[in-house]
Amino acid sequence: MKFSHKILLAAALVVAVAFACFILFNDYRQRAALRSSTESSMQELGSLTTSNIQTWLESRIQLLQSLAQQIAVDGNGGDSLQRSVGLPAYASNFQLSYFGGQDGVMFSVPAGNRAADYDPRARGWFKAANSAGRTIVTEPYIAASSGKLVITVATPVQHQNQFIGVAGADIDLSSVSAIINSLNFGGHGHAFIVSADGKILIHPDSKLVLKSLGEAYPNGAPSISPGLKEVDVNGKRQFISFTHVNGVPSADWYVALVLDQDTAFAMLSEFRTSAIIAMFIAVVIIIALLGMLIRVLMQPLHLMGRAMHDIAEGEGDLTKRLSIHGHDEFGTLGLSFNRFVERIHTSITEVSSATGQVNEVALRVVAASNSSMFNSDQQASRTSSVAAAINELGAAAQEIAQNAALASQHSSDARNLAAEGQQVVDQTIAAMHQLSAKISDSCGNIETLNSNTVNIGQILEVITSISQQTNLLALNAAIKRPAPVKPGVRFAVVADEVRNLATDSGFGAASAEDDRGATVGARQAVSTMTESQRESESSVGIANQAGERLGSVTQRIGEIDGMNQSVATATEEQTAVVESINVDITEINTLNQEGVENLQSTLRACADLEQQAARLKQLVGSFRI
Repeated sequence: MKFSHKILLAAALVVAVAFACFILFNDYRQRAALRSSTESSMQELGSLTTSNIQTWLESRIQLLQSLAQQIAVDGNGGDSLQRSVGLPAYASNFQLSYFGGQDGVMFSVPAGNRAADYDPRARGWFKAANSAGRTIVTEPYIAASSGKLVITVATPVQHQNQFIGVAGADIDLSSVSAIINSLNFGGHGHAFIVSADGKILIHPDSKLVLKSLGEAYPNGAPSISPGLKEVDVNGKRQFISFTHVNGVPSADWYVALVLDQDTAFAMLSEFRTSAIIAMFIAVVIIIALLGMLIRVLMQPLHLMGRAMHDIAEGEGDLTKRLSIHGHDEFGTLGLSFNRFVERIHTSITEVSSATGQVNEVALRVVAASNSSMFNSDQQASRTSSVAAAINELGAAAQEIAQNAALASQHSSDARNLAAEGQQVVDQTIAAMHQLSAKISDSCGNIETLNSNTVNIGQILEVITSISQQTNLLALNAAIKRPAPVKPGVRFAVVADEVRNLATDSGFGAASAEDDRGATVGARQAVSTMTESQRESESSVGIANQAGERLGSVTQRIGEIDGMNQSVATATEEQTAVVESINVDITEINTLNQEGVENLQSTLRACADLEQQAARLKQLVGSFRI
């Protein structure tokens, strides 16, 4: 949208808003005026209507009062009543004219059908007129005889200053209803009569007759008071006004006039429509005139716009300047434009110079970035190789540490076993020393036994010889024994004893022989024990040498175990160092990769910078400086 179009639109909006405000204000004023006029009109019409009703009622009341005066003069005799009540003037104005006497006599024209026991003194109209002492008017009611809406007018009658009865008349309200129904405001309203207590007496709608205002206006009955009021009936707004009927005794009646609000404000709607049409016509005319005026006034601005268009869309010639033809706002704007172009010209010149330098710097940065990228790739490759080698070294060191720990464990086990063997050898040596000592003791005992055995052998030889001699003697005695006689019994016994002794000696000789053989065995045992002692002492010496050698082995194994533990500790420390180096190398590799990514980002940024520098150079080249 052009600026001139915006001005036209703004002007149209201003005019429309101004007219709308005027229409609204005038609508408010007209509405208030129409409301006031409607209120005055309805009040005047209400006053006129009540005046007509008052005149109509007063004429009927005066007729009734003349009837009462005629009866008061003529008396309440049958002929007098017939002559007074039966006048044609009463029959033409009253539906029923009658007289109720104080004595209970009831006379009416027309006569009508009444019950035989009808007593006028018990009727409300009789009591009301008698108690009031003046003419009274009852509220409308439906007559039982005619079924029409009527009122009763009654006045007391005195003859010679004595109350003789009440004269009354039933008046048909069709005339009043005709007056009320004629006020329909061209079909946009109606009128009705209501009592002061809100009871509808006369209404065009027969269904509402003798109903309350609340039933006629369920959305809110208006208050019966002077002034114009608004009511809502079936979604339509209506004006209603109440006018009191004056001059009617004992009748507190109001004439209500109802008018549709749309009808009352119909003139306002016509004026509003006319104002809107006038507003549109004025807006069109103003826009047309303002458009022609703006075209003339905006001519310098159009020239400035074409110049700026030439700079923007043409060859970008910054050497052109606008011609200043005046000192108004457009001249000031043109002068400011020339200053702006001059400033842009200077800036573009400097930018053109700086663009070449930026382009050269971008090329150098790109070359340096490519070189750094290549070196980073080489560094990353070498770092990866070092990381792989360190990983392998760490694995080997870890394996060595595990083997060294295992060897140390085995050395510890061997040292423990050697120590246990040393203990066993020491126990063996101690046992062999004890065995050698016992063998030595056994050798001494056997030598003593050998000496004793030699002595026993000598004794046994003597016993053997004795045994042999004794045996010979016994044998001889046995051969030469005489026949048994009592003296020779003792000799035989002695001979038997000698023989037994010889036999025992023979057994002893045999035992001596055995002992001799045992002595020889003992000597051999002594010889064997002596040799065993010599061998035991030799074994003890060898065992001592083995114990010394085993102690040396245990000592060497302990030294090897200590060395293995030192190697395992050093290997573990080396593994920890390798692991730390591996972590550092990994971190270096990660940082190197991040550096490569940063260099790649830098390289991309440099490429973008190179493109932007080329683009800037192209843009600057599009201007003529």
